[in-house]
Amino acid sequence: MKNLVKCMVIAAILLSGMASAFAADVAVNMDEAKLKEFILQVIKENPKLIYDAVNDYVKDQQKNREMQEFDESLKKRVNDTAAENVPVKGNEKAQITIIEYSDFQCPYCSKGAELMQEVLKRYPEKVKIAFKNNPLNFHNMALPASKAALAAHKQGKFWEYHDLLFQNSAKLSEEMFSKLAQDLKLDMTKFEADRKSEEIAKQVETEMNKAKELGLNGTPSFVVNGVIVRGTKGLDYFAKIIDRLLAEAEKK
Repeated sequence: MKNLVKCMVIAAILLSGMASAFAADVAVNMDEAKLKEFILQVIKENPKLIYDAVNDYVKDQQKNREMQEFDESLKKRVNDTAAENVPVKGNEKAQITIIEYSDFQCPYCSKGAELMQEVLKRYPEKVKIAFKNNPLNFHNMALPASKAALAAHKQGKFWEYHDLLFQNSAKLSEEMFSKLAQDLKLDMTKFEADRKSEEIAKQVETEMNKAKELGLNGTPSFVVNGVIVRGTKGLDYFAKIIDRLLAEAEKK
């Protein structure tokens, strides 16, 4: 942070028309009290400059962290597959499988779901999405929402129900689960029995345990052919991973 402040001060001086050598000397050789006083003056006189400098610094740091995470994820690939009972959409013969670990009460997961749609649009033949549940324990309606979605899956309506849950993620309730099922014209007797079944409870538990095993403590998280992605990194980040994996596949 101290280096950032010095850089900001130097940038301010330079933009004020002072010589670069003098700028560096001012920032580096001032005692702490004078430096603080000078920084405050620079901030007052150049608020936009400081704002832009901080933004650029934060963006650079984020980019560096993402590059490090990208490299680490490629080196430390994990083993994760989608069982037959896991909802999947996209080309069933796609080379790339993205396993999405999500929570229906998580606002970031809603954005993650939208991002997966963008990925499918960019790679309609090469990518498929598999959905696994990882309801967080501080979201009280996330677990029952997961079970309701899998009950809808039993009637071939998982993705429609999935979309409706995210559209209503701020007001999930037992009544909402039934209403959404009715809106999709599901067999309500079967739906209610399935979402309370031991089979679905075990599936959710299995998926949560796998997320824990992989160290996926937050949502959304993704596993792209074994490459872990934490959070919604953006379409370009996923594209970079997918293109890398497709290039590897072509060499084999």
